[in-house]
Amino acid sequence: MPSSILEANIKDVLESVVLNKEGSIVIVGYPYSTTFRQQYEKLDNVSFASIKEASSLIKKVANARVLHFGDNVKWAQNIPLYFMPLVLPAEIANLSLLKSVLFKRAFNKWLKKATKILAVNDWTITSLQHNFPEFIPKMELLQLPITVPNSLEWAELSAAKEDIANGNNYFLFFAPVDRFVAILKEFSIFKKWQQTTMNLVMVLENQQQVDKAMVLLNGYKFKQDILLYTVDEVHTEWLAASYAILWEGIYSSKTNWITKSIQYDIPMLFDDQVSLPDSWLKAGEVFSFKESQVLSNHFKLYYKDEIYRQARARMGKEWLQTVNQGIARQELFNNIVLSHIN
Repeated sequence: MPSSILEANIKDVLESVVLNKEGSIVIVGYPYSTTFRQQYEKLDNVSFASIKEASSLIKKVANARVLHFGDNVKWAQNIPLYFMPLVLPAEIANLSLLKSVLFKRAFNKWLKKATKILAVNDWTITSLQHNFPEFIPKMELLQLPITVPNSLEWAELSAAKEDIANGNNYFLFFAPVDRFVAILKEFSIFKKWQQTTMNLVMVLENQQQVDKAMVLLNGYKFKQDILLYTVDEVHTEWLAASYAILWEGIYSSKTNWITKSIQYDIPMLFDDQVSLPDSWLKAGEVFSFKESQVLSNHFKLYYKDEIYRQARARMGKEWLQTVNQGIARQELFNNIVLSHIN
């Protein structure tokens, strides 16, 4: 999964420990970004270690726990293992058949070895329960407080627009490549209705999908206003600088991006085929993206009615505030070693 989503989820865990000041975390392995390390390595109860260092350290720590996102954790024998899946095997589109089979086997092994299987929100636990019902007794909802993202200045947002859409406003659209042509047709209706510099930024799962979409884009009238990227290229600033974000064919692994975007006052639009749990239905507008001219009408509505756009953004923010207020502060563990697959 994109490193930005991984680090965002780890930050939520870290913030919970930092807030209660009762536990300590050693982050093992993975080469985290410089800004991530600088933010947390100065704290007394957070440190970084190699696998070799962690293997030695864990033998000296009483009541230690290992929390991982997908790792065999061979260096931590006879220690309670807490597995926090952030993405399920069925949600990964860029694996070969062999790699897909091997990953499913590894994933089931992690589930079996786990003392507990932790879900970061109710959307995630619903997906886990549906796909792996035999492990339901081990599953636990560890609803962490939703952390406030870094504030962004106008200049940073302007730079993001320049970076992603040549300085133009843009709708950010997460969708599978097999829906690309249909989405282009809907965007064409919008562009013909209003001659505007508005761009459509399409985010696809991998480079193979981007390459396929580039071929389909040949001959398209508004080609200069369509930008294509992979999920690995997305930055938080891109979410925050968007006009509105549309989600189609996405899973619970993107929840961190959704909650961060809402906090930046960006309205969310969800295809009704996304498996949203009932508790998420007020996070944004939910409707069928496949109905003729429904998407183009929403493009028009959000473009011409700024008051409506702001109201929808406010609706998402009110929903998020309600969710956050309902999260009881939870004590994680006395001592945690946090691991990530390398």
